[in-house]
Amino acid sequence: MPNPQPGTILGAYRVEGTLGSGSMGEVFKGVDTGLNRRVAIKILSEKHKDSPELRARFVREGRAVAAISHPNVVQVFANGQFDERPYIAMELLDGTDLGTTIEKKGPLDSLSAAHAVLDAAQGLAAAAKAGLIHRDVKPSNLVRQSDGRVKVTDFGLAKPVDPGAEPALTAMGVVVGTPDYIAPEQARGEAIDERVDIYALGGTLYFLLVGIPPFRTGKPQEDKYLKVVARHLRNPAPDAAVANPSVDPELAALARTMMGKKPAERPNYPELIEQLSGIVARLDPGSVPMLINSARERSRPNMILSPDGGAPLQSALDQSATISDGGHDFATPRAFPGWLVFVTLASLALFAAGLVVYLRRGTGSSPGTAPPTPADAAVSAGSADAGAKPVAPIGMLAVKKADGTVAFYVDAQPLAVSVFKKFDPKHEQDGKPDAPVVNVSYNQARSYVTTRGGRLMTSAEWEAAAVTPGFIMPPSILEWVDSPDEKNKTARSHGKTVIRADETQKDVTFRMARNP
Repeated sequence: MPNPQPGTILGAYRVEGTLGSGSMGEVFKGVDTGLNRRVAIKILSEKHKDSPELRARFVREGRAVAAISHPNVVQVFANGQFDERPYIAMELLDGTDLGTTIEKKGPLDSLSAAHAVLDAAQGLAAAAKAGLIHRDVKPSNLVRQSDGRVKVTDFGLAKPVDPGAEPALTAMGVVVGTPDYIAPEQARGEAIDERVDIYALGGTLYFLLVGIPPFRTGKPQEDKYLKVVARHLRNPAPDAAVANPSVDPELAALARTMMGKKPAERPNYPELIEQLSGIVARLDPGSVPMLINSARERSRPNMILSPDGGAPLQSALDQSATISDGGHDFATPRAFPGWLVFVTLASLALFAAGLVVYLRRGTGSSPGTAPPTPADAAVSAGSADAGAKPVAPIGMLAVKKADGTVAFYVDAQPLAVSVFKKFDPKHEQDGKPDAPVVNVSYNQARSYVTTRGGRLMTSAEWEAAAVTPGFIMPPSILEWVDSPDEKNKTARSHGKTVIRADETQKDVTFRMARNP
């Protein structure tokens, strides 16, 4: 039977078109007819349906990912069968894999690469805590979405750390994985644990920074499969800062450590996440609130879901428990980690700097902050019952509901171009540094506010904010607001709404909102 055509119903899903194909199967775009949710449906190729091993591997991928509930891992909703072939219905990602991104645009800057690998490390750590090794970590299996978040995909080679009753699909000595990122012990066909994923993630980090895999020469005759694998086995890990002098030295050193020849030489996931968080905080102090929120999320018990999406198999993991992996410790640190001390100190420094700006606002506004207004004063002044009233963050206004409670906070004025250039040094814009940033696409705006723990306002929220005292909107300029439309995005200005294609706009700016 041919592949499903548009309109075909597979369980709760209706097929709408083809997305692509791979070695294991084809991927189709679909929609959940009950929830009206877009999905990707992956179906085992017809040529493989008579292979018990590949069928088992395909089904195991669905079970593996369904057991993980984490924002940096693609979500699986259900599985089923079509034409005696298994299929998996999963989250449809609105982004591009990092391999394609590098091929089209070249290497990432150090901050972007660190953010991406930090996201991937957190997703892979969640998989490891669920007892899974990915075994095929590479740039094309990491997808960066429009909001900037990276998700780990394609667990087709995933293997339980402790297989138990799970049948082995590859015998000892059979190599699986991509040669460009394969760990030495994996290349030798030895017993492996989750540290092969850390090795591959280190190679991926090198690729993101340099633009080529770590043990490639660029010469076809020298880059054949066995020669590349041999370099993984024998050659020391290359230094990304040597290949690309603009790379942050600490980040380059971390990539080399992740590619240690022996598993014991590599950091474990808590150590890796700690180091990456410290690097991100140093390169971008504005990301400290996001890092703190992420640390809080990691400190909460993970919810491990049943493969069929039913009741949780384990509602909480013992935070003091250790997952044994042959001497490799996964215990949650009991002491305050070094990166948390770092970001706390950075937060205090930011608070002190903000306080100075606040106290000096009477003599002029700094980029991205607003002059004092009656609304700000009312929210910030407090009263005899100190702590009873919420305090608006510096430079933000409190937009209130009809009953007087705070609905959300919003920047008093659009983001300054000088501030945005710290996020995107390649951004080009003439004019004064404290002028509103323009020439920014909807996706860029959304990525900026999301990585800083905020969001864009909805159109209705923009209307409410626009009449709040102190809300500054330069004339003849539009502003991005949150839009669910995939192709056309919404921009607002005084008295009008404009629909725009999602591309760089010379007359569109943005600002950030936060929940109270």
